Amino acid sequence: MNRLHLALVLGLFLGPTSCGPSVRLYSDTEETGTFETYHTYTFQEFSEGNKKTISAQELEALRTNIARELEKRGFDYAPEGGDVSVRVTVYHRNGYAPYPGYRMRPETQRAIAVDMYENRRKLHVWHAAAVGPVVYDAEKRTDQFPEVAARIFQRYPVPAMGPGTPVPLALPETAPEIPPETVPGD
Repeated sequence: MNRLHLALVLGLFLGPTSCGPSVRLYSDTEETGTFETYHTYTFQEFSEGNKKTISAQELEALRTNIARELEKRGFDYAPEGGDVSVRVTVYHRNGYAPYPGYRMRPETQRAIAVDMYENRRKLHVWHAAAVGPVVYDAEKRTDQFPEVAARIFQRYPVPAMGPGTPVPLALPETAPEIPPETVPGD
């Protein structure tokens, strides 16, 4: 009976640690950022270091998923001169992960960071990063990008407006005519 009890207790404590890697989020927001006034974004070019860290296909897939998150918050893409510039950075670092028994084990981690700069005032207004263990399978990494981008943008000061639906920024110039109501008895 004691062995069964021990196996159940170990299963409760060790089982959750074997479920998949966790992603930790970090963010910082500039207090003077006027996030509700930003409507257009421009991507900055990837650095040479980024181009060496992951493939061009992965960088574009990551950029696409970040663009979707921006559009959920009412942004439109501008090839040049957007209200904000967005820089995506991917890097590896040595870190530590929890290991059973209150110990830490070394692991190589990948960080995906998004930085936003207000172009008018030349001000760094927002930074967020997701950090987790490196996934060595390129296809699995790319499959995780939508979730990672969504988690990063959970920290953005303006919430998403709907599931995948961009917010219209302006009403049409001419509204359709609304016929007057007919009142019974006239």
